[in-house]
Amino acid sequence: MKKGKLHQVVYQGGAIISAVFVFTALSLVHTAGTSRFRPAGIAQAADETWKQEFNDVCAKTNDSMSLGKEELKALIVRCEKLKPVIEGQEESTRKVYRKRLEMCKNLLVFVLESKK
Repeated sequence: MKKGKLHQVVYQGGAIISAVFVFTALSLVHTAGTSRFRPAGIAQAADETWKQEFNDVCAKTNDSMSLGKEELKALIVRCEKLKPVIEGQEESTRKVYRKRLEMCKNLLVFVLESKK
């Protein structure tokens, strides 16, 4: 094998090993961010549950003018139930989702009041 070819193979092998190391390290850091008392799968499932509820509620704001008063009231109640769940999240998630939830709820309240 020529000297130049050997250097290329060594360089490519080193790059692959480095990429695998970085990927593994990032996976471990991400996993370390989950609760120490719950397996990562359970923590992720709980996280997905409230986010799905959040997305379902806030997606209805696009159609809020066509919803009836009872539907709007039910959505507002769902927003109120989500608030304590969001308050229990880590700081950056809490700040973002609290504001987004507040905006969704305010829009739903406004539409409900405009229908009276």
